[in-house]
Amino acid sequence: MNEHSLVLLVCLAVIAVLAILIYVSGRSQASALTAVCELRKALNQVLVNTEETNSSLGDQRRILNDAHKRIYAVTKGVEKPTP
Repeated sequence: MNEHSLVLLVCLAVIAVLAILIYVSGRSQASALTAVCELRKALNQVLVNTEETNSSLGDQRRILNDAHKRIYAVTKGVEKPTP
């Protein structure tokens, strides 16, 4: 092998290594983006569940408050027996 062939072989090897690194980094970035998208979907699902839970708790609070008002009004009207 002469000197020029050796330089061309080294340049080809460097180009191949760079191409492999670019390919691997591109795949890593793609998998990272996929993970971010999956995480975003999971967080959106949690947010939806939280909103549904908050809505349900609000409904239950209103029902209990109405029941409390009615029970309080009835028990307030009942006279306590004298000892």
